[in-house]
Amino acid sequence: MARIRIRLGEKTKTLSVGALLIYLGIGVLFICIFWQFSYLMIYKTLDDEDLVAHGHDKFTRSAVREAERGDIVDRHGNVLASDMEAYRLALITDADYPNHVTDPKETAEAVSEIIDMPAQDIQARIEEGIENERFQVELGKEGRDLSYNQKNALEDGSIPGIVLTPETKRFYPNGDFASHLIGYAEQQGDTDELQGQLGLERAYDDILQGQDGTIDYTQDLWGYIVPNSDTVKPPEDGAEMKLTIDSNIQLYLEDSLDIMEEHFEPEELFAVVADAETGEILASGQRPSFNPRTREGFGNSWLNMLYQYSFEPGSTFKVFGLAAAIDAGVYDPNALYESGSYDVNGYTIHDWETEGWGEITYNEGMQYSSNALMMLLQDKVGEDKMLDYYKQFGFGETTGSEFPNEQTGTLSWESELQRKTTSFGQGSTVTPIQMIQGMTAILNGGKMKKPYVIESITDPDTDEVLHQGKETVVRQVISEEAADKTHEELNTLVGGSMERNPQYLLDDYEVAGKSGTAQVIDPENGGYMDGPYEFLTSFIGYAPEDDPEVIIYYGVKLASKNKSDTWDIGVMPGFNPLMERTLKYLTVGESEDEQEAEVIEVGDYAGEPLSGIPFASDSTIQTIVVGNGQEVVDHYPKNDKLLPYDSFFVKTDGDASMPDLTGLSKREAVLFGDFVGIEVTVEGEGYVNSQSIAPGTVLSNEEALEVTLSSNDPED
Repeated sequence: MARIRIRLGEKTKTLSVGALLIYLGIGVLFICIFWQFSYLMIYKTLDDEDLVAHGHDKFTRSAVREAERGDIVDRHGNVLASDMEAYRLALITDADYPNHVTDPKETAEAVSEIIDMPAQDIQARIEEGIENERFQVELGKEGRDLSYNQKNALEDGSIPGIVLTPETKRFYPNGDFASHLIGYAEQQGDTDELQGQLGLERAYDDILQGQDGTIDYTQDLWGYIVPNSDTVKPPEDGAEMKLTIDSNIQLYLEDSLDIMEEHFEPEELFAVVADAETGEILASGQRPSFNPRTREGFGNSWLNMLYQYSFEPGSTFKVFGLAAAIDAGVYDPNALYESGSYDVNGYTIHDWETEGWGEITYNEGMQYSSNALMMLLQDKVGEDKMLDYYKQFGFGETTGSEFPNEQTGTLSWESELQRKTTSFGQGSTVTPIQMIQGMTAILNGGKMKKPYVIESITDPDTDEVLHQGKETVVRQVISEEAADKTHEELNTLVGGSMERNPQYLLDDYEVAGKSGTAQVIDPENGGYMDGPYEFLTSFIGYAPEDDPEVIIYYGVKLASKNKSDTWDIGVMPGFNPLMERTLKYLTVGESEDEQEAEVIEVGDYAGEPLSGIPFASDSTIQTIVVGNGQEVVDHYPKNDKLLPYDSFFVKTDGDASMPDLTGLSKREAVLFGDFVGIEVTVEGEGYVNSQSIAPGTVLSNEEALEVTLSSNDPED
């Protein structure tokens, strides 16, 4: 091999060519390595990848700290919607996994004792999973939304193969309760975040949702957290929304809707209770409705009827034409006119009694709800001026409420016929919230109050009030004198000289208002439906009549059962108990001493003497005792609140005996059955007036109870 001699000072070194090439190669390699390290130190990138960020990602970890969705509460702070931790149950069916189901039958029987699902159904799911070689199976809705107590019971049972995964759920403690108003929120599959889907939950989703926080930290090669490396961004919890809704009045309203639904089986129902002085919405509900907790009934109706349902109101609309005529100075209650019909450009429009009642006074015409009178008054006021009055009362535009997509309704005013039919509530459309708003003007000296349902929205961390609802005067619609005279006229429409609408009279309170029976559009054939009793029947009433505190607007559309009752008694089965219970709850007309009833805090009294319950003798609470002992074994509610005129259920030691359930509502009777563990069937509507098991009878687990309800208020 060729050699090369290299002289180094006085020495001569002989190298082969191959060795020289090796040395040169090593030198070049070191130069390349040095260059590469220098490049990396200077530019910190490799193949366009940021090495600093790559290293940061390799050793940095980040975790999300979820924000709590804000609560929705009623005017007294009672929770209407809140976050809660729930658990999802899965059963491992893969035999290669250490914790798996070893005996499907035994596991199914153990699980069925804790969740509401038959053992044979659970066993079938497990065996199907094993047969199909699945890793795990779930049990559908019965295996979701499990409570903390159910979780503990499953874990304490040491059942092989169970896995419980925590998840945040939106909890609606009252079930079907102002459901379209409150709405609901549910987890989104892609993010697992709660997101509002309907009602206020959707309209104010951003405010209720809050902002998630994060915690970032660095870990070493062995997975330990590097000290002082964490950076925390705390979550910002969602704001709390307080509504003007009163849970007790809402409960009365839901009970009344149940009564009406059972009696009429209608296509639609709605009811709203408002404070006559401030415009606050105290309760609102509708049928069809749904349970936001179980979704039962969901999809039957998407509309929030209070704000989004527009319809022809019928004769309830006449109160606004009356107010306009009085304000314009053309209404004399003692003036005479010929009732029965009115000619409009060749068309003859009749009163509901086509022959009329002869020559009668304007006031008598109002009591008879005469269409001819309303058309006459509109001509006297002038059509352009009457249209302006209707607009001043807020019709044809939204109320500017907190609820999105509020409907405006329509004022049909293009033709002479449309203008005339509008005077008695046909042709033009309104929403329930517009009717409530318009009525506030008549009852408050002509000052129209804007209805509102959100009392406040508050930041839970800073207590900053983000939104404050308040009493607001929209405008002076009519003069104070005209409002007072209209109020006086309306006071004659229930039980007046013509004895009209006597069904709305109450023993303890003077109720006034106006009924309405409107034709309904035929969606298939056009025009109006012309079958017997195919109406929308309604009543807008207030009480006490001389100093109104409460307005209730109640409507039923297209009854399929007891149809003639919509003409004979109207909405009385629902309106009367709702008005009476509301007034008694608000202690209207009672002495100052009687008005001191307040919300009662309920603790846990198990093991204590019955006499030790602090509110046992409270006259505003109906205590239902099951048992003949003196020591409290269980009670409902527990660690909660009681509103005046609520029922409190107690079990004592000794033999469990049937109490007297007289006066309980349908909802309370069902609650009683759940409390004592017996099946309750209900007949009729209203409040319990008889029961199949006599008071004092010793109960057994096999007992079933039948109760009969009456529409009369139990406190009459």
